[in-house]
Amino acid sequence: MHVPADAEGMSSKGDPEYRARRRERERRRRAEQQRAASRRDAPPATPSVHAAMDGPTRRAAATTCGWCHDPITPGSRGPIPKWCSATCRHRAWEQTRAARSGRSAVEVVERVVVTPAPPAPTRAPRHGEWVDVLRELAGQIDRGLVYHRELPEVARAVDEVIAAFRRRPYRS
Repeated sequence: MHVPADAEGMSSKGDPEYRARRRERERRRRAEQQRAASRRDAPPATPSVHAAMDGPTRRAAATTCGWCHDPITPGSRGPIPKWCSATCRHRAWEQTRAARSGRSAVEVVERVVVTPAPPAPTRAPRHGEWVDVLRELAGQIDRGLVYHRELPEVARAVDEVIAAFRRRPYRS
């Protein structure tokens, strides 16, 4: 690719002078943030009414998020934020809206519920073990603990058990 002679020096991002200016701007920004943080941490020296209304004191007014209590870094201009992110702002709005409508906020709690599995029957079952297993299966189906999509497969297995029962010669 041929670059015209007058366009050779037009790139600015790879230019060492550009990078130096950028580093200097970043260094100044960080220094200003540190100065603002030290002013925030220092005890106020009899602030006047006007000093409390504008300037760095006003900017440092909201330091934690109103929802999650994470720190907020206010910008040098614009409105002073109350929340650290749009997500926290939306959650606060949702709760305010629910409170206005007379509904209370619901906290969803997730927990793991462990239900012990019945022991699998052995090859040489004890007296009544198969009966207990079949009754447990019937109870789980009645309570809705077996997924609907699994019912046809369970029905086929039960049909196989009944067919095997009928093929077996009766012994007394």
